[in-house]
Amino acid sequence: MSAKPVLLILSLIITGGIRSMAQPIIDLELITTGFNEPVDIASAGDERLFIVSRHGTIEILYPDLSVSTFLDIDDRVGSGGGEQGLQGLVFHPDYASNGFFYVNYTDTLGDTHISRFSVSAGDPDLADPDSELLLIYADQPANNHNSGDLNFGPDGYLWLCTGNGGGPANGNAQDTTSILGKVLRIDVDGGSPYAIPADNPFIGEPGVDEMWALGLRNPWRFSFDRLTGDLWIADVGGAIKEEVNFRPVSSGGGENYGWQCYEASYQSALCDTSIDFTFPIFEYNHNPFTGGYAITGGFVYRGNAYPHLYGYYTTIDYVTGNAWALHSDGMGGWLVDTLGFLVDHITSFGEDQNGEIYACEKDAGNIYRLKDLCGSFALTSDITDETALGVSDGSIDLTVTGGNAPYSISWSTGASSEDLSGLSADTYTVTVTDDLGCVQTGVYEVAQLCGPAIDVQVSDITTSSATISWSPSGAGLYKVQYITMGGTPGQITTPDTSVTLSGLDAGAVYVFRVRNKCSGTTATYTASGAFMTDPLRDGMVSGLEVFPNPTTGLLYLQSDMQDTPVLIRDVSGNPVMQYSVCPEVIDLSGLPNGIYILEIHGRSQQIILQH
Repeated sequence: MSAKPVLLILSLIITGGIRSMAQPIIDLELITTGFNEPVDIASAGDERLFIVSRHGTIEILYPDLSVSTFLDIDDRVGSGGGEQGLQGLVFHPDYASNGFFYVNYTDTLGDTHISRFSVSAGDPDLADPDSELLLIYADQPANNHNSGDLNFGPDGYLWLCTGNGGGPANGNAQDTTSILGKVLRIDVDGGSPYAIPADNPFIGEPGVDEMWALGLRNPWRFSFDRLTGDLWIADVGGAIKEEVNFRPVSSGGGENYGWQCYEASYQSALCDTSIDFTFPIFEYNHNPFTGGYAITGGFVYRGNAYPHLYGYYTTIDYVTGNAWALHSDGMGGWLVDTLGFLVDHITSFGEDQNGEIYACEKDAGNIYRLKDLCGSFALTSDITDETALGVSDGSIDLTVTGGNAPYSISWSTGASSEDLSGLSADTYTVTVTDDLGCVQTGVYEVAQLCGPAIDVQVSDITTSSATISWSPSGAGLYKVQYITMGGTPGQITTPDTSVTLSGLDAGAVYVFRVRNKCSGTTATYTASGAFMTDPLRDGMVSGLEVFPNPTTGLLYLQSDMQDTPVLIRDVSGNPVMQYSVCPEVIDLSGLPNGIYILEIHGRSQQIILQH
């Protein structure tokens, strides 16, 4: 069996990454007004929005902004207290077929009803008030902390959040025999009036089988991320803090969110704090300037109108109107953007069928749409690549649209102009800031149309031939020049990207170069390498392992030829290191970066190492 040369390239590779991003500026845009204390917004999966009034009506808001009444149950709703009334609405996932929707309201005695209603048989814009089916009744000890929200989860079950019934000392939130201060989860399709999902975490334990989680004070608004299924719960605090809790879709339930032992991260003296609590991912202090006093939870934006808002969860304080946006940091944590004042007295957010987000305001009955003020701000470019290596005739023609002039432009080159010229092949980054503070970052790649051959490889080596191949580099012709020590140089000109050299000497070391020219420049580009042909004698050099490769200094040799001399040459053939016997470690750190040839003489066979 003929021996083969071992070609080892020793090098250090450093990589980096650049990403393009834009920072949204979130605002609420008024679209209509005049509703009577709206407290919730829901979608039935079509173009209509359903606006819930605290006083017992649900009205339809059509795309043309006209309004009609969908349901009126004012006669059975008690709304005397500020936290009482018709509080929440959700449509069954199969509403288009079964016509079911669910509401949460307090009756004239102040107690909670979770009820199902049906759309009327003959009119899709009118519900049947006599179709009520009571699912859950809760005796409320006070007229506050009623919560009121309900949503269908990605599992198809109906999820409810209940308040603790008022006051910190009643203990309902930590009492597993009470449905107050809890997250509840029921199957409205599996029984009459409902069934308990088999994987609810407290089944078989003393207490409430409907319970999924506990330890909530007044979770006025919660939502599911329509993309991931993750659960977001905004819980109104007591005297100290407001909080946002996060439950990933992978959770099996059983979380204890802490009330009344904790108010967000603030520890009270009201119960045992050795319990394994789940703490919020975001909280803010009671403060009239930078914080607030009553949180209104929102949704994770999954719409299409504002791409840079995608994945942001927005929440707002009802009292102060201060708002915040949360988004993932990509490493399991959260980044918080402080939005400042938007609108006060926002009672709820809601999604339409496309994932666009709306908000309702209590006092004037305003309906708003969430928007990104930077949404139309965009960068486009026309790139001219560099003709050839070293010519530096590339350019980037940048166009800024949709922002608010004047613009501040900053390129990675230090330039502040809109366009760049005289560029070499490289990656260029620009940051553009408009007059509103909207920021767009663009990353552009100027390529090289022609240059030296790349990815040069040697294969199919025999005693008299070898194939040299490379990747196209934009040249029309390539010259492959090769020679062995003391031999006659050879040359092959080809339009292809590989050549086979023949008539070579056996057991000889050849150096070669692939040369080419490019239009637009007189320069000649060269890529070089080396290889060794097979010897005429048979016989393998036994058991050699060289590592690591690439190396930054120390090179380790494992061989059964411990008594064999070792020689290291530079690419010109000059000896730079030699050993009378094969060492276990060679320290190359004292040599300049480059390519070196390692020769081990054993049975008239050489092994070449390139670094």
